[in-house]
Amino acid sequence: MPGEEDLIGAGIHFCATCDGPFYKGAEELLVIGGGNSALEEGMFLSRFAERIRIVEFAPELKASAILQDNVRSDPRFTVHVNTQVTAFERAGGKLASVRAVDRETGEELVFEPAAAFVFVGLDPNTGFLRGALGTDPMGFVTTDPTFETSMPGVFAAGDVRAGRTKQFGAAIGEGVTALIHIRQYLERLGDVHEHEIA
Repeated sequence: MPGEEDLIGAGIHFCATCDGPFYKGAEELLVIGGGNSALEEGMFLSRFAERIRIVEFAPELKASAILQDNVRSDPRFTVHVNTQVTAFERAGGKLASVRAVDRETGEELVFEPAAAFVFVGLDPNTGFLRGALGTDPMGFVTTDPTFETSMPGVFAAGDVRAGRTKQFGAAIGEGVTALIHIRQYLERLGDVHEHEIA
């Protein structure tokens, strides 16, 4: 998107939990996307800003009905569907405005949020695993509660895993948990000695 690259971290963000608190007291924050993540993150951002503007490319939001109801019933939210963001503009080294167009009417729109948070979905880099491990319809690796995949002895953790939380700290925790389960798996096979408990 024109202007996006230069504004990452200076008004364009991808994590409300990480960067939302920097905008406490803002008049308006903009969320790009209409799925569950976008609306959940928008609700989180409503702790910090007076208004949250949701911009979705598709003709309808894709989030669950309960999330849509929560957003639409909150007067702090304004929802624009069938709207395409066309550019980000900067002034003084930070985001100044977001340009968009109503895809149905062709009307050009200009928003001036303190920041824009982008939640348009993720494509997992799992193409090389397809056919070898089970994945969900989006391509994320499916695991059981111990993080073991459909192939015995193969474990997955972090953002590649279906059901992930998309948080760095959680990914680290999942990795450590997966390592513990890997060791237990190897102990059951007899490939490593069971550790002694003092």
